[in-house]
Amino acid sequence: MLHGKVDVVPKKAVDIYFMGSNLEVMSNEDRKTVCLLSGGIDSPVAAAMMGRKVEIVPLHFVLHPYYCEETFSLSIRAMKRLEKVVSFDEMVLFPWGNVLQKIFTGLNEIGEREYSCVLCRRGMFLAASLVCKKIGADSLTTGEATGQKASQTMENLRTTSWNLEVPVHRPLMGMDKEEIIEKSKSDGLYMSTHAGCCNATPDKPRTVSHPQKIRELEEKVGLEEEIRKALDRAEIIETEGKEFYEIFHSYMTKMVGSEK
Repeated sequence: MLHGKVDVVPKKAVDIYFMGSNLEVMSNEDRKTVCLLSGGIDSPVAAAMMGRKVEIVPLHFVLHPYYCEETFSLSIRAMKRLEKVVSFDEMVLFPWGNVLQKIFTGLNEIGEREYSCVLCRRGMFLAASLVCKKIGADSLTTGEATGQKASQTMENLRTTSWNLEVPVHRPLMGMDKEEIIEKSKSDGLYMSTHAGCCNATPDKPRTVSHPQKIRELEEKVGLEEEIRKALDRAEIIETEGKEFYEIFHSYMTKMVGSEK
């Protein structure tokens, strides 16, 4: 099972788990958080904020073949800029193309295509929680902020992180886009061109969802099984002394080669 036990959580814990992160209490050097990192603006800012308090491990979901053409290089640049702001010793590349295909095909077959973004995001959280277990991390960090995307409405934020085995830190939760951009610029992370494209996005993504509905869809499309298959091909990579372009290029070369 990829789901944790349902417990009644004190309100203060819920505030940290769902609404954001109390960075003042995140000062334990033994803590490690897996940061979901894209080539966009938000996630590097969130990772940098957490990296000043705890050890971070960037996790990038490789969407090949659903990437836009420039997303690959922009993700490399985002990783390089982040390393100049906060240090990290390892990163994770997780193959997501087959999982996304499973979601896309499965939802089409049952007429639930509008749930693609929510189920994809939910799957990423489930996959990231497995990565946490594998590397000894005790939380996830995302660059989500309320209402910025279809998957980031209050209802969908609740659904995508429902009943996970690790807490989710969202340090940007209460910030608007202009504030995040300003923070990105001041930290030296900002890129005028940034990744934000997925070729599997439906025309009208679902903005309201419920945990039980998503749980049913997980089972119908076989999401958990596909995630565990992908986990076997995920790579935990030590970054010291390595160029990020070489890391990404080597991984993509192996991935494309395995498809032939």
